[in-house]
Amino acid sequence: MSYSIRFVFAAMVLSGAAAAHAQDPTSDPLRALLACPYANGLKAPSVERLPGNMASRTVQTSTGPMQVSVADGYRMMLAFPDTAPLVNLKLERSQPGKLAADRTAILAQMTSFAATPGTKVAPFKVIERQGVEIMTLNNPTLNGGGVISIYTLISEKNNVIATAYLLDQKPAQRKFQTYEQYLALRDEFIYALALCMAEM
Repeated sequence: MSYSIRFVFAAMVLSGAAAAHAQDPTSDPLRALLACPYANGLKAPSVERLPGNMASRTVQTSTGPMQVSVADGYRMMLAFPDTAPLVNLKLERSQPGKLAADRTAILAQMTSFAATPGTKVAPFKVIERQGVEIMTLNNPTLNGGGVISIYTLISEKNNVIATAYLLDQKPAQRKFQTYEQYLALRDEFIYALALCMAEM
Protein backbone atom coordinates (compact mmCIF):
# COMPACT_ATOMS: atom_id res chain seq x y z
CA MET A 1 0.00 0.00 0.00
CA SER A 2 1.42 3.38 -0.98
CA TYR A 3 2.17 6.15 1.53
CA SER A 4 -0.69 8.25 0.16
CA ILE A 5 -3.21 5.46 0.60
CA ARG A 6 -2.00 4.75 4.12
CA PHE A 7 -2.38 8.45 4.87
CA VAL A 8 -6.00 8.43 3.65
CA PHE A 9 -6.76 5.41 5.82
CA ALA A 10 -5.17 7.17 8.80
CA ALA A 11 -7.16 10.32 8.11
CA MET A 12 -10.38 8.29 8.16
CA VAL A 13 -9.40 6.82 11.52
CA LEU A 14 -8.48 10.11 13.13
CA SER A 15 -10.93 12.58 11.60
CA GLY A 16 -13.59 14.10 13.84
CA ALA A 17 -14.86 17.61 14.52
CA ALA A 18 -16.80 18.36 17.69
CA ALA A 19 -19.55 20.64 18.95
CA ALA A 20 -21.06 20.83 22.43
CA HIS A 21 -23.50 18.30 23.85
CA ALA A 22 -24.16 16.75 27.26
CA GLN A 23 -23.87 13.01 27.95
CA ASP A 24 -26.23 11.43 30.44
CA PRO A 25 -24.15 8.90 32.39
CA THR A 26 -27.29 7.22 33.75
CA SER A 27 -28.60 6.38 30.28
CA ASP A 28 -26.06 4.32 28.35
CA PRO A 29 -27.48 1.84 25.81
CA LEU A 30 -23.99 1.37 24.37
CA ARG A 31 -22.75 -0.29 27.55
CA ALA A 32 -24.13 -3.66 26.46
CA LEU A 33 -21.79 -3.60 23.47
CA LEU A 34 -18.76 -3.12 25.72
CA ALA A 35 -19.34 -6.63 27.06
CA CYS A 36 -19.67 -8.23 23.61
CA PRO A 37 -17.89 -11.63 23.76
CA TYR A 38 -15.29 -12.21 21.04
CA ALA A 39 -13.52 -15.50 20.33
CA ASN A 40 -9.91 -16.48 21.03
CA GLY A 41 -9.47 -13.99 23.86
CA LEU A 42 -9.93 -10.84 21.77
CA LYS A 43 -10.46 -8.09 24.36
CA ALA A 44 -10.05 -4.38 25.00
CA PRO A 45 -7.49 -3.68 27.75
CA SER A 46 -9.04 -0.25 28.22
CA VAL A 47 -12.09 1.66 27.01
CA GLU A 48 -12.32 5.41 26.46
CA ARG A 49 -15.62 7.27 26.43
CA LEU A 50 -15.83 9.95 23.76
CA PRO A 51 -15.64 13.55 25.01
CA GLY A 52 -18.84 14.97 26.43
CA ASN A 53 -18.60 18.00 24.14
CA MET A 54 -18.60 15.95 20.95
CA ALA A 55 -21.92 16.28 19.10
CA SER A 56 -20.63 15.45 15.63
CA ARG A 57 -17.59 14.40 13.66
CA THR A 58 -16.51 15.31 10.15
CA VAL A 59 -15.98 12.80 7.35
CA GLN A 60 -14.37 13.61 4.02
CA THR A 61 -16.17 12.75 0.77
CA SER A 62 -15.64 13.44 -2.92
CA THR A 63 -18.13 16.32 -2.68
CA GLY A 64 -16.65 17.84 0.46
CA PRO A 65 -16.88 17.35 4.24
CA MET A 66 -20.05 15.95 5.81
CA GLN A 67 -21.14 15.63 9.43
CA VAL A 68 -21.95 12.47 11.39
CA SER A 69 -23.89 13.14 14.59
CA VAL A 70 -22.69 11.74 17.92
CA ALA A 71 -24.94 11.53 20.98
CA ASP A 72 -22.53 9.31 22.89
CA GLY A 73 -19.75 6.88 22.15
CA TYR A 74 -16.72 4.83 23.11
CA ARG A 75 -13.34 4.10 21.56
CA MET A 76 -11.21 1.04 22.28
CA MET A 77 -8.37 -1.07 20.92
CA LEU A 78 -8.98 -4.83 20.80
CA ALA A 79 -6.13 -7.33 20.91
CA PHE A 80 -5.52 -11.04 21.35
CA PRO A 81 -3.31 -12.04 24.29
CA ASP A 82 0.37 -11.18 23.76
CA THR A 83 -0.21 -9.51 20.39
CA ALA A 84 -0.44 -5.98 19.03
CA PRO A 85 -3.99 -4.58 18.59
CA LEU A 86 -6.07 -6.04 15.78
CA VAL A 87 -9.03 -3.64 15.93
CA ASN A 88 -9.48 0.08 16.53
CA LEU A 89 -13.20 0.12 17.36
CA LYS A 90 -15.50 3.11 17.75
CA LEU A 91 -19.06 2.66 19.04
CA GLU A 92 -21.40 5.62 18.61
CA ARG A 93 -25.04 6.45 19.19
CA SER A 94 -26.49 8.88 16.66
CA GLN A 95 -28.41 11.97 17.70
CA PRO A 96 -32.19 11.37 17.67
CA GLY A 97 -33.56 11.52 14.14
CA LYS A 98 -30.09 11.77 12.56
CA LEU A 99 -29.24 8.15 11.74
CA ALA A 100 -30.38 8.29 8.10
CA ALA A 101 -28.29 11.39 7.43
CA ASP A 102 -25.35 9.84 9.28
CA ARG A 103 -25.59 6.73 7.12
CA THR A 104 -25.61 8.88 3.98
CA ALA A 105 -22.44 10.66 5.11
CA ILE A 106 -20.62 7.44 5.99
CA LEU A 107 -21.64 5.79 2.72
CA ALA A 108 -20.35 8.81 0.81
CA GLN A 109 -17.07 8.67 2.74
CA MET A 110 -16.44 5.00 2.08
CA THR A 111 -17.46 5.04 -1.58
CA SER A 112 -15.31 8.12 -2.15
CA PHE A 113 -12.30 6.37 -0.72
CA ALA A 114 -12.96 3.21 -2.75
CA ALA A 115 -13.05 5.34 -5.91
CA THR A 116 -9.81 7.22 -5.17
CA PRO A 117 -7.34 6.68 -8.05
CA GLY A 118 -4.54 4.35 -7.05
CA THR A 119 -6.42 2.88 -4.12
CA LYS A 120 -5.84 -0.87 -4.01
CA VAL A 121 -8.92 -2.14 -2.23
CA ALA A 122 -11.38 -4.90 -3.02
CA PRO A 123 -14.72 -3.69 -4.41
CA PHE A 124 -16.80 -1.79 -1.86
CA LYS A 125 -19.68 -3.91 -0.57
CA VAL A 126 -22.74 -3.48 1.62
CA ILE A 127 -24.12 -6.63 3.24
CA GLU A 128 -26.61 -7.42 6.01
CA ARG A 129 -26.36 -9.75 8.98
CA GLN A 130 -28.87 -10.18 11.79
CA GLY A 131 -30.62 -6.99 10.66
CA VAL A 132 -27.38 -4.99 10.90
CA GLU A 133 -26.09 -3.24 7.78
CA ILE A 134 -22.37 -3.78 7.16
CA MET A 135 -20.29 -1.59 4.82
CA THR A 136 -16.92 -3.07 3.89
CA LEU A 137 -13.59 -1.88 2.50
CA ASN A 138 -10.71 -4.36 2.35
CA ASN A 139 -7.09 -4.18 1.29
CA PRO A 140 -6.49 -7.36 -0.77
CA THR A 141 -3.06 -8.05 0.77
CA LEU A 142 -1.14 -7.78 4.02
CA ASN A 143 1.34 -4.92 4.16
CA GLY A 144 3.09 -5.24 7.50
CA GLY A 145 1.46 -2.17 9.01
CA GLY A 146 -1.45 0.22 8.73
CA VAL A 147 -5.10 -0.59 8.11
CA ILE A 148 -6.18 -3.73 6.25
CA SER A 149 -9.95 -3.28 6.44
CA ILE A 150 -12.56 -0.70 7.38
CA TYR A 151 -16.01 -1.88 8.44
CA THR A 152 -19.01 0.24 9.39
CA LEU A 153 -21.93 -1.54 11.05
CA ILE A 154 -25.26 0.28 11.41
CA SER A 155 -28.17 -0.85 13.57
CA GLU A 156 -31.24 1.17 12.66
CA LYS A 157 -33.20 -0.50 15.45
CA ASN A 158 -30.78 0.74 18.10
CA ASN A 159 -29.61 3.99 16.46
CA VAL A 160 -26.02 2.73 16.75
CA ILE A 161 -23.00 2.94 14.44
CA ALA A 162 -19.86 0.85 14.94
CA THR A 163 -16.70 1.67 12.99
CA ALA A 164 -13.92 -0.94 13.00
CA TYR A 165 -10.45 -0.39 11.60
CA LEU A 166 -8.67 -3.75 11.36
CA LEU A 167 -4.94 -3.33 11.68
CA ASP A 168 -1.95 -5.11 10.21
CA GLN A 169 1.18 -5.53 12.31
CA LYS A 170 4.62 -7.02 11.92
CA PRO A 171 4.38 -10.84 11.69
CA ALA A 172 5.91 -11.37 15.14
CA GLN A 173 3.28 -9.08 16.73
CA ARG A 174 0.09 -10.48 15.19
CA LYS A 175 -2.01 -13.62 15.62
CA PHE A 176 -2.24 -14.32 11.87
CA GLN A 177 0.55 -15.08 9.42
CA THR A 178 -1.35 -15.40 6.14
CA TYR A 179 -4.11 -13.37 4.52
CA GLU A 180 -6.45 -16.36 4.77
CA GLN A 181 -5.86 -16.55 8.52
CA TYR A 182 -6.57 -12.83 8.77
CA LEU A 183 -9.86 -13.24 6.87
CA ALA A 184 -11.02 -15.90 9.32
CA LEU A 185 -10.26 -13.70 12.34
CA ARG A 186 -11.81 -10.66 10.66
CA ASP A 187 -15.06 -12.43 9.82
CA GLU A 188 -15.30 -13.99 13.27
CA PHE A 189 -14.97 -10.56 14.88
CA ILE A 190 -17.35 -8.73 12.52
CA TYR A 191 -20.09 -11.34 12.81
CA ALA A 192 -19.80 -11.41 16.61
CA LEU A 193 -20.10 -7.62 16.72
CA ALA A 194 -23.10 -7.67 14.37
CA LEU A 195 -24.82 -10.24 16.57
CA CYS A 196 -24.20 -8.16 19.69
CA MET A 197 -25.60 -5.08 17.96
CA ALA A 198 -28.67 -7.03 16.86
CA GLU A 199 -29.32 -8.32 20.37
CA MET A 200 -28.58 -5.16 22.41
